[in-house]
Formats: sequence, C-alpha cells, structure tokens
Amino acid sequence: MKYDILLFDADNTVLDFNSTESQALQRAFLQCNLPFDQHTLKVYRKHNVKEWQRYEKEEITRDEVLVNRFAFTFEELQLPFDRRVCSLYEQYLHDGFDVVPFAEEVLQRLQKVCRPYIVTNGVLSIQNSRMKGSGLEKYFEKRFVSEEIGFPKPKKQFFDYCFAHIPDVDKSKTLLIGDSLSSDILGGINAGIDTCWYNPEGKNNQSDIKPTYEIDDLRRLYPIVQG
Repeated sequence: MKYDILLFDADNTVLDFNSTESQALQRAFLQCNLPFDQHTLKVYRKHNVKEWQRYEKEEITRDEVLVNRFAFTFEELQLPFDRRVCSLYEQYLHDGFDVVPFAEEVLQRLQKVCRPYIVTNGVLSIQNSRMKGSGLEKYFEKRFVSEEIGFPKPKKQFFDYCFAHIPDVDKSKTLLIGDSLSSDILGGINAGIDTCWYNPEGKNNQSDIKPTYEIDDLRRLYPIVQG
C-alpha cells in the first residue's frame, strides 16, 4: 500500500454536515418563533464559513465563532439577536447522523489495510455524538479535535500533536483527505504530508493551495491508497 495512515476530516468528508446543519438551524429558528427560509440558511452559511476561517487563522477563539456567526446573521437579516438560537442549534447538531455517500463502504474496506483517523476543527461533544450516532466511529483508530489539542487546522502544531499520538507514524505514507482547501489541504501541506481534496461539487480551485490529489467520489480513494 502506498499509504498506511489516512487522516480524514469529519464534516462534509465522511459526515454530511450540510444536511445536519440545515435541519438543526431550521429547528432552532422555529423553536424561537423566528422566520426561516433558504435565504436565512445562505446568510448563516456565509458568516459561519467566514468566522471559522478567522478561527483557522487564530484571529478569534472557537467560542467567539459560535456566537459571532449568529450575531452577524441576525444583523444582516435585521432581526433582534436571540441568543437561544446558539444553544438550541448546538443541541440539535448532536442529532445529525447523516453520512456522505459511500463513506461507510469506503471506510469498511480501507480499515482492513490502513489506519484511518479523524482530524477535525469541530466542537468536541458534537463530533463525538455524531460519530457514534452515524455508526462510523468503529472504523477510526482515534479522533483528533482542535478543541482538545489547542490549535486548529491548518496549523502545523495541530498535526505535530497528531503525529506524536499515532504509533509508528511515517509521514511519507500518510494521506490527508478533506473538503476544505484552507483547513485540510493547507494543513496537510504545512504538516509535510500528501493531501487529497474531496470535491464532490466540482468547485474551481482559484487559490494557491494545490492538493496532491482531487476526487469527487470517496471510492476514488482506492487506487490512490493502493498506489
């Protein structure tokens, strides 16, 4: 096998976060008697991405992300900020167990010949709950979460911690798989390992961040891993 250690991002790489996010957001808004439609979702996602990117650059803390994304959403929607939405949304995220197409099939097969790990910037309690509820937990050796480590992807320190806690690690035989260029792929580059950009929507890469591989279907990992 060309790669022995596989570092998988969680959200929108093996777990279908987009589905979970929209359902949790709608439940939280309606619980607070607030209007919710596709425009609301679009505005929230814009601010959510922006705040997580600020977190990746260590401009703000994780706790600030969790509040700011809603504060800016409410401001743009010209609604009074109802902080209950923040906690309700986090609560409902725990119930999101949807998985990305073919994720379980691929993990079940790769687990027999490789050592898969999770590397994520997500919230620890939510990621633990969703991994267990999705049934994917059993396929991974361990989960590495930025909240526990103290550094977010794409920081080199995040991956230094991972490598220090993975037995017999060989960086030349380690592959990172993720959907985010700024977090996953840049993180892998910073760590000195090969990367695979999971890009099911066929987005154009207009950045200077260049992955080793690009796939639109997780099943395309088989020939890459085998070499």
